Amino acid sequence: MTEAFADSADLLDLVQESIFVRDLEGRILYWNKASEALYGFHRAAALGQDVATLLHTRYGVPLESITAQLHDTGRWEGEITRRTVSGDERQVFARWSLRPSSTGGPATIVESGHDITGRKQAEQALGNSEYRYRNLFQAMAASFWELDFSAVGQMTRKLREAGITDLRRHFSENPDIVREMIRQTRVVDVNDQSLALFGGGDKAALLQSIEPFWPDASSMVYAESVVAALSRKPNYAAETRLRRLDGHEFDVLFTACFPPESLARGTLLVGVIDISARVRAQAALQKLQADFAHAARVSMLGELTASLAHEVNQPLAAIATNGEASLRWLGRPEPNLDEVNLLARRMVADARRAADIISRIRSMASRQVQEKSALPVKAVIEEALLFLRHEMQGQGVMVSLDLASDLPPTLGDRTQLQQVVVNLLLNAMQAMAQTGAARRMIAVTSRLSAPDTMQVTVEDSGPGIADAHRAQLFDSFFTTKDAGMGMGLAICRSIIEGHGGQIWVDAAAADGGARFSFTLPVVSQG
Repeated sequence: MTEAFADSADLLDLVQESIFVRDLEGRILYWNKASEALYGFHRAAALGQDVATLLHTRYGVPLESITAQLHDTGRWEGEITRRTVSGDERQVFARWSLRPSSTGGPATIVESGHDITGRKQAEQALGNSEYRYRNLFQAMAASFWELDFSAVGQMTRKLREAGITDLRRHFSENPDIVREMIRQTRVVDVNDQSLALFGGGDKAALLQSIEPFWPDASSMVYAESVVAALSRKPNYAAETRLRRLDGHEFDVLFTACFPPESLARGTLLVGVIDISARVRAQAALQKLQADFAHAARVSMLGELTASLAHEVNQPLAAIATNGEASLRWLGRPEPNLDEVNLLARRMVADARRAADIISRIRSMASRQVQEKSALPVKAVIEEALLFLRHEMQGQGVMVSLDLASDLPPTLGDRTQLQQVVVNLLLNAMQAMAQTGAARRMIAVTSRLSAPDTMQVTVEDSGPGIADAHRAQLFDSFFTTKDAGMGMGLAICRSIIEGHGGQIWVDAAAADGGARFSFTLPVVSQG
C-alpha cells in the first residue's frame, strides 16, 4: 500500500464505491472493502495481482488510447467489463486518476468504480422492447398513431377545477370545447400504414393537429374516448368516420388504449382500421335482407287477401248503407237533418277506418326504407292483430292478450316489427289448422325481462316443434310446410337482431304447443 493511502485505509473501507490503487504495470497496491464486495476477491488475494489478469478486464476501446488519454490528461472514465471470483461478468463504470508520487517514487493509478450491470441490462431490455415496439408499430396492417394530448389533460383539469363533474354531458352541451381538444391533440408519430390509409406521401404531412382528420360528426367519439381515459378504462373502441388528407371521408374502427404510464406522459396510442368495405358489404346485406322481407310481406298479404278484403269491405259497406239511409231521410217531405247529420258522421268515421286499413296494407307492401322511432310495443301487437282478425274468426282461433301497459318504448321500425308479430301469429294459426286441433288458442304476452330489455312471447296450442327441427328452425329455406319457402322465421330473426334483440323457440309450451319469444331493447326514460 502506498504511503498516500496508508493513513486513509480505514476511511476508504467505509466508501460504497470500489476503490483500488495499482502501479503503472497494473499490480494492485490497495483494495477496499467495496472492491471485495463487487469482485469477490479478498484483499489478501488481490494485493500484488495484475488487475487485468485477475479480473479478466475487457475494454470497449483499445487500451492504448485509454493509456494515452490517462497520461495526457491525468484522467479517464468509461465502461469496462470484468469477471468476479465466481465467474459472473459485471459492467463497471470506472474513473482512473494518475497520481504522481510525492516522494519521487513511481506514479500510481487510482480507480473508483460502481456496478452498472443492472442498469445496462435494463437499458438493453428497454432497447429490445422499443425495437420490438417499433417493428410492430411499422409492420402492423392497421394504422397506428402516437398522439400528444397533454394539452387536453390540462383542459380537463381546468374543467374539473371549475366544478364540472359530468364531462360527458358537458361535452355534449359544448361541442366547441371538444373541437378545441381535437385541435390541441397533435400527432407525434405514425406508421407506414397510416401514410397509405390517409394519403400522405410524406410522414411530415401527418405530423400536425388531428383536427383535419376528424369530421365534426365524429367529434363525440373523440369526446367519449377522453371520458373513457379519465374514467381509468383500459381501452375504448368505436366505429366512426375519419377524413383523408384529400378530404375524402371513410368508415373506420377507432381504438385507443390508456396504459397509466402513457397517460402520465400525456401520450396516447390509437389504432385506425379501414372498415369501408365491411360497411358497404353490410349495407348490401341489409338491402338484400330488406328485399327478402318485402317479398315475404307481399307473399303474406297474398295469403291474407280474403281477410284484408273483408276488413276493407266492412267500412265500405257501412258507408254505402249509411249513404242510402241518408238519402231516404233527405227524401222525406220534411227531411230529418239531425238523423242525416248522424249518418254523415258515421260515414266519415267509416271512411277513415277504411283509409287506415288501406294505409296499413300499403305500408306492409311498401319496400321503402323505414325510419326507426320510439314505438309502444303494445300498440304494434294490437295493430298486427288487425291484419288477422277475420282469418282468426274464420278458423275459430281465440287470442289471449296479456300486454304490459307500462312498458317503455323500443326504438324500431313499426312495419318490420308488425311483420314479425304477424308471421308468428300466422305460423301458429297454420300449425293448429294443419293438425285439426279442436282447441285453438294463441296467448300473446309482453313484459320487462330486464331493466333495459322487454320480452314478447307468442304461444299456441298446436302440435309444437319436433326436437329434430328446432336447431334449424331459423335457417334460411328450412320449412316444415308443404308449400313453404322457409324464409319467414329467418327474416324474423334478421329483423329482431337488426333491432338489437334475440328470437328463439322454447322446447315446448305448457300444453305441448309452440312458444316463440323475442326480446327488444327499451328506450331509456331517464
